[in-house]
Amino acid sequence: MRWLGIVLVLCFLASCDDHKGEKVDSTSLTSLSALESTRLDFDTKDSKPIALLFYSATCQPCKILQDNLSHKSLENLASSYAIYPIDLYAKSPITAPFNTPIDIKSLRKVLHIYATPTMVFFDTAHSVVFTHIGVLGVNDLALLFTLLPTLPSTLQTQESKQQWIASHLTQSRASKGAL
Repeated sequence: MRWLGIVLVLCFLASCDDHKGEKVDSTSLTSLSALESTRLDFDTKDSKPIALLFYSATCQPCKILQDNLSHKSLENLASSYAIYPIDLYAKSPITAPFNTPIDIKSLRKVLHIYATPTMVFFDTAHSVVFTHIGVLGVNDLALLFTLLPTLPSTLQTQESKQQWIASHLTQSRASKGAL
């Protein structure tokens, strides 16, 4: 048992050195500390709220969510948002919708993106309002697109906004018998 522990520790230490010699040109990338502010530096021409859809090319639930987002019944509601799909495993820095390229690892860390699909909604001031991991049905998306602009101004923190929206989604599902 002791030998197994020693082998595992040695494997871990060896894997830590795998990327030691790699050099990354970080002069044009937005740093993690710059992203840690409450607002990201979006390059938007209009004052639409923003939704980032983090996906993976091999993720089946991601494809279902993308199909749901393009559903005909959501055209009017979704058109009031700037929706940007972002490949979670992209090798190159993310440019759109940001003013400067952002390293995907930094963006994932700051926004706490751990799985696909994940949608992150921002208000017109570019503050995070709501984050959802997993597939949303067409009805849930419609409700979400309707609820987000009606957030009470008394909700100051991201957690309170998240809880308010989640409770309204749950109430809506319960009233329709979808729970």
